[in-house]
Amino acid sequence: MEQQQQTQTKQKMNFSAYFTAKVAPAAKKIEEYRNRIVTISAIWTTVVVILSLFPVGSAVINTKNPVFGDSLALGFFYIAGPVIIFALLPVLTAKNIYHIFAKEILIPRLLGFWGKFTYTPPANIFAALYKVIKNKSSINGFFIELRGQKNSTISINPTILARLLEFSNVTYDDKITGKHADVDIELTELETYYTVKTRNREGQTKYRKSTTFKGVVFSAKMNKNFNGLTVLSYNNIDKHRAQYPKVSKGNISTMDLSDVLSLGRQVADMVDTIKNNTEGKSAGEVVMEAKDRAIAREQEKQQRKKEPLQDVMLEDPAFNQKFKMCSTDQIEARYIFTTAFTERFMKIAESFDYRIKAIFIDNNVYILVDRRKDWFKIPFFKSCEAPENYKDFLIEFSRLISIVEVLKLNQNTGM
Repeated sequence: MEQQQQTQTKQKMNFSAYFTAKVAPAAKKIEEYRNRIVTISAIWTTVVVILSLFPVGSAVINTKNPVFGDSLALGFFYIAGPVIIFALLPVLTAKNIYHIFAKEILIPRLLGFWGKFTYTPPANIFAALYKVIKNKSSINGFFIELRGQKNSTISINPTILARLLEFSNVTYDDKITGKHADVDIELTELETYYTVKTRNREGQTKYRKSTTFKGVVFSAKMNKNFNGLTVLSYNNIDKHRAQYPKVSKGNISTMDLSDVLSLGRQVADMVDTIKNNTEGKSAGEVVMEAKDRAIAREQEKQQRKKEPLQDVMLEDPAFNQKFKMCSTDQIEARYIFTTAFTERFMKIAESFDYRIKAIFIDNNVYILVDRRKDWFKIPFFKSCEAPENYKDFLIEFSRLISIVEVLKLNQNTGM
C-alpha cells in the first residue's frame, strides 16, 4: 500500500510538471471562454428568476379569495416554473457546447502525458452545434452534421456488446485510441438502453428509458490465439444472447469486427504459406491450398462458437464468488484464465469494485466497466488552468490503461 501511494505521489508530481509545460498554455485561452460563459449564464439566470416573480405576484394578488400558499404554489407551477426552465435551456446548451470545445483542445494534450493517443469527441446534438459554430455553417450545415453523426468511427460495435447487454440503442460518448506498452487499445465511453412502454392509471401511454450499461469499454488484442467464445459478468449471463447476439437495424454500426479480423488472418495465412511452401508448386496451387486452409480454419472457429455455452468454474473460489463465467470451450477458457492470469484479472476487477463484464473472442478482450459517471470530463465550475482539477481524469485514465500492464497483454500470459 505504501509503495502504491508513493507511485501515485510521483505520478501526480510528474503530471503537474507536464501540465505546466504542455497543457497550461491552451488551458489559459479556454479559461477565458469559461469565465465568460459562467458570468453571462449567472447574470441571465438571475434576471430570468427575478422577472418570473412578477407574474407570480400578480397571480397571487388577482386570485379571488386567495389562500396565499396555494396561490403562490399555483403561480410558480403555471408561470414561473416553465419560464425558468425554458430560460435555462440556453445556459445548459452553452455549458454542453463548452465541454465539446474544451475536450477537443485539452484532452489530446492531457493524453500526451501517457503517450500518443487520439481523441474522438462524442456524437450528439451539441457536437453538431459546436461544429456549426466552429465552421460558421448555415442551418443546412447543422442538419448535415446531425446526419453525419450516424456514421460512427467506433469499432467496439453493437454486435460485440449485445453478447452481454440487452439494448435497442447505443449512445457513444468519448473515444480514445492509441498504443500503450506496445499494445493497441481502444477506450469508448458509451451507454446502452432500451425504451419501456407503460400506461398510467388514466390510460395514457408513457415511455421511459431503461439503461442497461453506462461506462467504459476497454478493448485490446491478446497475445493468445483462441477460436471459441468466453464471457464473464459480475451478474447473470443470458447464454442464448451471449452466443447469438441480436442487434436492431437502427443501431450505430452493423459491421461485425470479427469479419474484418477473419479476413486479415486469411490473408496472413496465405502470405505465410507462399513464403514457406512454394517449393515444387505453382503460385496458383499454393494460393488455393492456403485459401482452403483458411476456409477450413474459419469453419472450425465458427463451429466452436456454435458449441453450447457451458458454465466454467475456476480453481480460485474468490473469482467464482464474484463472477459467472461461460465458454464454448472449457479447455480454452482455462488456457486464457491460467492461475496467474486469474490473479491479475482479480486485481483489475477490484480496482473497479468488481462491476465489470468481459468478452474473449477472436483473440480480442473486451472489458466493460459498468460505472455510471462522466469518465473524461473537463471542469466547468472550476478553473481548467489548475492541474489539481484534473485529479479524477489522472486517476481514471491511469487505472484504465493499467489493464495492459496488470494483465500483461504485451507478454505471454501463460508465464
